[in-house]
Amino acid sequence: MKTSLPYFIPFPTFIGTMGAVIRYRGPIPNRKALFDVGIAGPLVGLLVSVAVTIIGLNLDAPAVNPLSDSLMFEVGLPPLFVMIQKLVGFTGSNLHPVAFAGWVGMFVTLLNLLPSGQLDGGHVLRAMLGKKADRISSMMPRILFLIGFYVVYWLNGDGFIWIFWALFLWAFAAVGHPSPLHDKIELDRKRIFIGIFTFILGLLCFTLIPFKPIT
Repeated sequence: MKTSLPYFIPFPTFIGTMGAVIRYRGPIPNRKALFDVGIAGPLVGLLVSVAVTIIGLNLDAPAVNPLSDSLMFEVGLPPLFVMIQKLVGFTGSNLHPVAFAGWVGMFVTLLNLLPSGQLDGGHVLRAMLGKKADRISSMMPRILFLIGFYVVYWLNGDGFIWIFWALFLWAFAAVGHPSPLHDKIELDRKRIFIGIFTFILGLLCFTLIPFKPIT
């Protein structure tokens, strides 16, 4: 399959990006090929993020002496990160930069796994469900908007990130997903299992308020 290089999505935060998208530059032969291309990045990214998090949580966090006018952030820890903390017996309050890199990897992978449009999650879902995936893809922006609305008005938190992604996906998913040439060839059970497992891991990377400034 011919694909473009990753197009990174810039975002004005301390991370600097909200992941990347890859455009197909040729026909998609079948759903198996679509699945293999879509699942490779997120699955490897998750495995690397877990490994980096484990390494970082076993390192001593350096002392931080912020300047009086500096802006500090508190990150929301997703369930997968908390599970790893308990696994390695981490009890500290500050994260080593390596552990924070693992957190960033989980967060970006979550965004890439959103089952909509031509994100990696959209590719995987389209390969797994066929044309039925279009319904879920079109619903995803509405779900994200409701999450953002809930965070802002019920939790009094910063839900802009989810509202931004809702608007982004509304335009992104409206384009639709190209159909493979042999769309009737369904996935085998092994790929279906890997897809479900990867989406579950992606869900464990979700947190309602990813980051908020410390006042």
